[in-house]
Amino acid sequence: MLNGWMWKKCCPCSGKKGAEEGRLPLCKAVTGKRFKVACIQGGRHLCARMAALGIYPGVEMELLCSGCGCPCLVRVHGSTLSLGAGVSEKIMVTSAI
Repeated sequence: MLNGWMWKKCCPCSGKKGAEEGRLPLCKAVTGKRFKVACIQGGRHLCARMAALGIYPGVEMELLCSGCGCPCLVRVHGSTLSLGAGVSEKIMVTSAI
C-alpha cells in the first residue's frame, strides 16, 4: 500500500483554480513579457526537476516564445530553457510588475 504523501502536490496552489488571483498557465501567457512563477501544479518529481532548472515559486522569467502544443522558450537566471507543452501547462504565473 502506498502512503498518501506520494501523491500530494508540492505547491501551495494545489487544488485551486488557475484563474484565482490572476494566475494563468505559462503556455497561455503573452510572449515577450516577464512573469513571476506563482506555483507549479505537479508532484514532487516535477517540482524537483523544475527547481534544478531554477524554476520555482517567486522566481521571475521572461517568456520568449510559446505556441499551441509547442515547447515554450523561457529565459530564467540568464539561461534559455525549452519547456514542453505538458510542463508549461503546470507552471502557473502572474504578472511580474
